[in-house]
This record gives sequence, C-alpha cells and structure tokens, in this order.
Amino acid sequence: MSTRQKLLIATLIVTAIFGIVPSASATSATGTVAVTATTVASVSLTFVTDGAGITLSGTGTSAATIAFGSVQAYGGAVPANVTKAVNGTTNWSLSTPFDVVVEVANQTSSNYTLTAALQTADATNTWALGATNLSTTAATLTSTGAYGSTAYTFKLTIPFSAAAGAISNTINFTATAN
Repeated sequence: MSTRQKLLIATLIVTAIFGIVPSASATSATGTVAVTATTVASVSLTFVTDGAGITLSGTGTSAATIAFGSVQAYGGAVPANVTKAVNGTTNWSLSTPFDVVVEVANQTSSNYTLTAALQTADATNTWALGATNLSTTAATLTSTGAYGSTAYTFKLTIPFSAAAGAISNTINFTATAN
C-alpha cells in the first residue's frame, strides 16, 4: 500500500473516531408544576366617608371611627358635615351620613342582610342608624340590600339630664349574603 493510501486511511480513521465522540451541546430537562386552588365564598364590609358626611377615620376599612370631638348642645363648634339639633328642653343630637359598602365574591347572591348592634348597652343616650334605634341586640337595617355602597345616617341623641363627659361605644355590623 502506498504512503498516500496509508495517509488517506489514517485520516479516515481519525475522522471516524472524532465523529463518534459526542459533541459538547447544551443539555435540558423538563418538569411540570400542578396548580390547585379552592375558592371560598366571601363577603366584604367596609365603611367609607360619605360626600355629605363627617370624615371617617379609617375610611375604606372594616373598622372606621366617627369622631365628633368636643361638642355641646348650646353654642360651640359643630364638625363639618354634621347636623346638630336641639329638641326643646329634652335632648339634643348629632347626625351624619356615612357609607356602608358590601361586596360579594365567588357565590350566587343577589342581595344581603345587614344588621347592627351596640357593643355595650347605653342606658343614657340613644344610638340610631336611620330610623332604627340600636341596642346590644342586632337590629336588621335591610334584609335585601343591594351590593355596593349605601348611605346610612348615624344619629346620637343625648338627653339634657346626662352629665357632661365622654361618650363612646362601638356599633358592630354584620352583612350576610342571601
């Protein structure tokens, strides 16, 4: 065999050997992520400052505050968007609207029931939402409330016979999808 043929065979052998060696290419792997969730029906209840009412502390939350400050039956300053009324020689009141926002998610419900109750009994003052006087027993404000924002007027009536001092209580609301 000639040198040229030997050289050709050697070149073919070397080419075959390097052709069999795996190339250095990128490797890959695959995988999956399973996603599961269970939705639960829910109702949201928040309080918002009404455009015609006193500014609520905590507006847009489920724990707001109406703070009238220092007020008096005769004279004195009345907070903005609060109505003061003197009823003869019997009592006086402060009233203001605020908005109750009820929303529903992940359930079929065309309306809701809204109740309210005082957290602590008050044998002196009268607490009312609209025409409904409040006590520690839940009172129904609406049994077919439309979802969204509804204005309620809060009224605190203070008898002239009450001693001067701080007045404080909490109104507990419950919205239940129908």
